[in-house]
Amino acid sequence: AGSGSCAEVEMEAPAPGPEEDEDSEPFIWMAVLLAMLQPLLADALPRDPSGVCIIPHPHQMKEEEASVCIGVDIRQTFRTNKICDNCGQRIQDRFFFHCSANCDIDFCQECYRKSQELLAAFLERSGDEDRSAMNSRLFWVIDVIERVGYHVLRRSAVQRARLARELAFEWPASMFERLVQVAIDVINAKVVHVQDVKDITSDSRFWYAVGWLQFLYSANALPCGTRRLGEQGSRGPRLEYERFILEGINKCEPLSEFQRWRKHPSAQVPDVLALERFSLSADFCSFLTHSNLVPVSFRRVCLLCDVWEQLQQAGRTHPLQLEVPREPRALLEAVLAAFRGLEDSELRRPLRPTFAGEEAIGPGVMKEFFQVALRSFLGGGGGCGGGDDDGTAQPAVRLFKCNGHRRTYWFDEEASSSHDAFRACGILLGQAVLNNVLVPNIFPRVLYEMLLRDLESPCARPLGLQDLAVVSEDIAHSLQRVLDYPGEDIGRVFGDLGWSRTGRVPAGCHLTQANKVDFVQAYVEWFFSDRIACQFEPLSAGFRAILGGSSLLRSMVDAVQLEKIVCGGAVPIDAAAIRHGASHEGWTPEEQAEYLPMFWEVLASFTEAEKVQFVVFVTASDRVPLRGWQDLGLSVQKNGVGDDRLPTAYTCFCQLLLPRYTSRERLRASLLSAIANSEGFGLR
Repeated sequence: AGSGSCAEVEMEAPAPGPEEDEDSEPFIWMAVLLAMLQPLLADALPRDPSGVCIIPHPHQMKEEEASVCIGVDIRQTFRTNKICDNCGQRIQDRFFFHCSANCDIDFCQECYRKSQELLAAFLERSGDEDRSAMNSRLFWVIDVIERVGYHVLRRSAVQRARLARELAFEWPASMFERLVQVAIDVINAKVVHVQDVKDITSDSRFWYAVGWLQFLYSANALPCGTRRLGEQGSRGPRLEYERFILEGINKCEPLSEFQRWRKHPSAQVPDVLALERFSLSADFCSFLTHSNLVPVSFRRVCLLCDVWEQLQQAGRTHPLQLEVPREPRALLEAVLAAFRGLEDSELRRPLRPTFAGEEAIGPGVMKEFFQVALRSFLGGGGGCGGGDDDGTAQPAVRLFKCNGHRRTYWFDEEASSSHDAFRACGILLGQAVLNNVLVPNIFPRVLYEMLLRDLESPCARPLGLQDLAVVSEDIAHSLQRVLDYPGEDIGRVFGDLGWSRTGRVPAGCHLTQANKVDFVQAYVEWFFSDRIACQFEPLSAGFRAILGGSSLLRSMVDAVQLEKIVCGGAVPIDAAAIRHGASHEGWTPEEQAEYLPMFWEVLASFTEAEKVQFVVFVTASDRVPLRGWQDLGLSVQKNGVGDDRLPTAYTCFCQLLLPRYTSRERLRASLLSAIANSEGFGLR
């Protein structure tokens, strides 16, 4: 897996001439050309096991040997001062591979071997004569997309807009989607090695390809003022915005990119359709500038780089030690006592929790602490419906109410005197991010909108009736009736809904058809500010104490992304991806060839609900890792032989202890029996 050419290759500029005006011939020939080329461009590049496209490095990779051995524990490790450009891990193998032309490209042994196997398999499928012919065809695909981006973006704004409307509204959706995918594939294939170049702006061809993808993103977002037969409303974007994410960026070095972005933090996502003239700039040639294309996992790591750099500059890397009991109410009181009276500067440092009477420390304990602590703040382990089904004690004051239908928690308005508890809850949410721990997705997205609004982020959007419906369906329904009411007697029918208490309606102003939208919006704003101020303000202050200093968070993260940063993504469980990232311990070669494939087939045959139970059983969480299920890191260890045993798990280490059973049926039955009693965070 590598990149295209390391040196810049100039493209011919269009012949100079007068700027096109609105009466000039439409720039439609490009749409025709793209339609003709699409069969040659679609799915033309090899993909790695995670589905991200790669291309071979244009130079020979030479094997080199490290000379300094730094450890012999379990296996020898060597100092190379190199980072693998595929997996992003420090290379500690004795032998590794470096570009023979001295490009800044290195691979560890495992990644080099896998890339060669992948390219060999692709060559066999592609029908190319040899590796040289395949490489020529792959780089031709790269060249075409870079040239398309160059020629489209150098046209006038009028011509760009016409082409965008042609692609967005006249092309079949399937063709438009393939066009987007081709651009994504090309950029993913080159992105990691462009990032490795010291002067990231030097490969202008690559950045024109990125500009082309931004062009397609803007075209996808164009509002459609017409309706087709059978449509009930105006059409939204043709593709979900998540389809534009460049997963290849995950292979880049986050700290380097964050430091590059920090030189121009005010740079915004470019709308290439709105620009009168497009030109490459230092602001444009930065991955984080294109925040709409950057994976949340990469953004999260960059956020951590931002926060940790601030901690180091302030000398606050010494951890905040916290010893807590396991009993929910006692744990809650211990957390409140530890945070009470501490200034923001004292809280803004990594948390190191331990459980009283237990010696265990480390990532597993950290993860378990956040699970148990948030359970306590939500009202014990009784699940979404409240109560104390599992016998755990409830806190003295309930902080949140559960919406059983939506499986989310919202502020309990009766908990108006629990300032310290809400502040501690906000601190825990911020600390979870700081300590790289994902928490369950238990809060509605509107909470993250409100947190961003408190940070004065330009990415925070105004709250509306649809947000209110998520947390209070009855009130939202009543307000919708006001909006839908057509009669002139609206003031008499709905005049007693308490509009004046919002403090946002002028004195003496009465509800009419002309101002009903303003009245409803005033109520929504009051609901999300004054009505829950006693609960939200301390929670937001706690969250802000930990992460509020991040310029990256305040400027380029929206509510959807913040939710994923805190909680991870909600993605259906992919058993094949889990298998790809798993390791196996204690199995004989025969068992690895025959028994373990049977285990994975059984897991793949589970229903979605059973797969969720399995993931909870081995990890204590049902959330997907930020980089996908392949990063779950499941370890399947042999645990004896016999049908009388049940599988067990160490959730702190994502380790499944699996016996060897005599048949597929016994294996399936034992797995289902073991996971049947597994319970997630309390949202059942």
